[in-house]
Order: sequence, then structure tokens, then C-alpha cells
Amino acid sequence: MDIKKLVTLTFDKNVGTADRALRLASGLALVGAAWWLRPGAGSWALGLLGLMWTATGVLSRCSIYYLLGRSTCPAGGSGSSDRD
Repeated sequence: MDIKKLVTLTFDKNVGTADRALRLASGLALVGAAWWLRPGAGSWALGLLGLMWTATGVLSRCSIYYLLGRSTCPAGGSGSSDRD
């Protein structure tokens, strides 16, 4: 594992198509729920979580998957990375 790659998100894509779609849909739902709840720290936390979840779907890169050495990308695709 390379810390520089982790911090800069330059590791290979490790979020597959189905996982990506689920992250995008659920992340946007969390952002929508946070907007609907409006005031309070809970809505800010929910919105931040939703934005982070959506970002992992947009970028197709998940830092937690990288730390665990996992990938939901198909074998031989862009998710087959060399993990140091």
C-alpha cells in the first residue's frame, strides 16, 4: 500500500459498475435527505456522508477498498491494480 496514492486518490479504480450505480443512487439519496432535514448537525453529517459516498461512485475509487485490498471491478479491468 502506498500512502501517497491513498492521499491523492491515484490508485487504480476499484469500484465496479453495479457498486458504482448503488453508491451514486444512495449518496444522492443521503444528500437529498440532509437537504430535507435542513437544520442541525445531523443533517450536515448526513450531507457530508452522502457527498463522500457520491464521490466514490463518480471517481470509481474507494479508499477503504484500497486499504483492504479489495475491488469490485471485473478481473482484468482497470481494477486489477498492483497493491504494494
